[in-house]
Amino acid sequence: MTVTVLAPFRLAPGKTEQDLIAASSVFDRDFVSRQPGVLRRELLRKTDGSYIDVVQFRSQEDMEEVVGAEMASEVCHAFFAVMDISEGGGRHEVCASLATYAPV
Repeated sequence: MTVTVLAPFRLAPGKTEQDLIAASSVFDRDFVSRQPGVLRRELLRKTDGSYIDVVQFRSQEDMEEVVGAEMASEVCHAFFAVMDISEGGGRHEVCASLATYAPV
């Protein structure tokens, strides 16, 4: 069963959306793309100006492995440095997929 993580955040003080996109691109290229358990990742901007990083994993186990690898990765730390996870941010929400639909 696939698992989707919703990771809300705001930009860290002094950081711009361009900083976020640049750091996200490096994070995706140098870390996420090397994780076989990651199926999809999308970076979203909400109407209130906050952001959500959405990552879909093959399984709970794959998610746990990637989260563990993030702790030791300088690339991940650089991406996370663009984020302000205070004031309610940083609370990841883990969702289990019940069904997946694609347009016909």
